[in-house]
Amino acid sequence: MSMAPLPGERQPVHLRRISCEGYLRDDGLFDIEGLLIDTKPVTLQLVNKAVTAGDSIHQMRVRLTIDRERCILEANVWSEHTPYPDCMEVEASYRKLIGLRIEPGFTREVKRLFRGTLGCTHMTELLPHMASTAFQVMWADGDFNTVDAKGSQQRTSPLGGCHSLRLDGHIVRTYFPKHQKEPEP
Repeated sequence: MSMAPLPGERQPVHLRRISCEGYLRDDGLFDIEGLLIDTKPVTLQLVNKAVTAGDSIHQMRVRLTIDRERCILEANVWSEHTPYPDCMEVEASYRKLIGLRIEPGFTREVKRLFRGTLGCTHMTELLPHMASTAFQVMWADGDFNTVDAKGSQQRTSPLGGCHSLRLDGHIVRTYFPKHQKEPEP
């Protein structure tokens, strides 16, 4: 196991926590829930209020309901803590996610739809983490029987999706030999 080098003397300045969870619903659909929380170790004076040390500056949630093909059927966004009341005005615009599919290019489309003042920076930053969680949810059943065609826009298997699961690597050769590929010269 690698050990991180020890840091020098330092003081905490900001803490961002991102949490994503996946749920199988009784109707066979999936809920992917994301939470982003920002705090400071000191009191932060904003133009309209003070946020006490350790209290949430941002505490925002997103819930996406998806099907097995990762198509977004429902999108709910809400803020529990924001620095400004105006932050909540943009929540309804995230309904534009309905009908999108979580696949390669999803993050690029999210950034296009919610760029600048069209969205909330924090909610938009949360969505790629949720997309990754959606893939983990779909792969939780261990379906390694199919491998995506080279250049496929729809990833259905984790095989070929990272360094450890590369098709010409040890793990695939040992545990999924029917999917192994010879290394390219």
